[in-house]
Amino acid sequence: MESKTKTLVICVDRDNDIGEKAELETPIIGRDASLSAATKLGLVDPEDSDINAIFEATRIYERLKAREGEEGTDVEVVLIAGDKNVGMESDRKIGQELDEVLSKTLADSAILVSDGAEDELIIPIIQSRVKIDSVRRVVVKQSEPLESTFYVIKRLLEDPKFSRTFLTPIGIILFLLAISLLLELSGKAMGLIMGFMGIYILLKGLGRENILMEFLETVKQSLYSGKISFVTYICALVLLLVGTLQGLIGSWDYYLKIGSEVGGYILLGMVFIKFAVGWYVGAGLAPLIGKMMNMLVEKERIVKQWTILSYIIASGVLLWGGSECIILLSEGNSVMGYIILFLSILGAIIISLIGMGIAWYVKSALIKGKKEIETEVETGIETEKSR
Repeated sequence: MESKTKTLVICVDRDNDIGEKAELETPIIGRDASLSAATKLGLVDPEDSDINAIFEATRIYERLKAREGEEGTDVEVVLIAGDKNVGMESDRKIGQELDEVLSKTLADSAILVSDGAEDELIIPIIQSRVKIDSVRRVVVKQSEPLESTFYVIKRLLEDPKFSRTFLTPIGIILFLLAISLLLELSGKAMGLIMGFMGIYILLKGLGRENILMEFLETVKQSLYSGKISFVTYICALVLLLVGTLQGLIGSWDYYLKIGSEVGGYILLGMVFIKFAVGWYVGAGLAPLIGKMMNMLVEKERIVKQWTILSYIIASGVLLWGGSECIILLSEGNSVMGYIILFLSILGAIIISLIGMGIAWYVKSALIKGKKEIETEVETGIETEKSR
């Protein structure tokens, strides 16, 4: 006698509409019980798509049942459901109900019937318990584009990478618009929004759009770990704000002095750099100094930080010298402008070399100390062997 293969037609209701709306307990096994459940659910909510899925599962069951003798297979239809809180809890409930059904039916294979792409996410759960021969997705024809679009949008909104990349700037833009409407500053707000979008696109192009989040995370870790760098981060923020204000005040005073002459806006930028660059250098040095102090407390060696520190100071000297040179050239004092530019370049080079020299000296001392330790260890080993 030939053994028959048991095939299970499984209809999945991942969000448990059959239990929440029709108040039925799952799993439901059998043709008559499934049709009764579909009828009861249809009377409660005729627009529920799970009704179509149950009828399709029943239709597949009847078609296979008619060919049962020819193909040597046995077939059964079953309705299983998850939980209204779609996710881990729902999927776990589906797995438990499927185990219960398989223990009763002893099925060898399954045909999965679902009402949408979301229910098909539980395919790995079913495959881990029984072989799936086919998957049938049932979508009402009139609503197929709408359901597909809704599902795609829902999945995008649930994706953390998509939401952080696109929803965050949109939320900030809407917030700025709301503030501008409340304060009746719509014209200025548009300029601010355009500036924000430009900065965001620039950071996105450079792959540094998460720089603010990374900075906040670093500050939070410094606070929780009790490091002094938390205080230096606050100092850097204060220096940044003060430097910006100082640059704006200096630019405004210079604008009142020169008016709207040719090249005036370029000169305003140079004046802003001249007055703000010192504060910005301090803002750049504050977190670095805080990190170096933490390393001293933790007895770590400071090597590359000396080079970074010198580069920050050298960059500030160059920016100040370049801006001062352009301002003096605009005022006709070219000799003094070139002297200041030359001295700033020379000073930046000397500062960079000093930083590199300190880093090289510390690194050499570390290498020398490491070699001495290795030599002492080797000497001790040889002495022990001779003994």
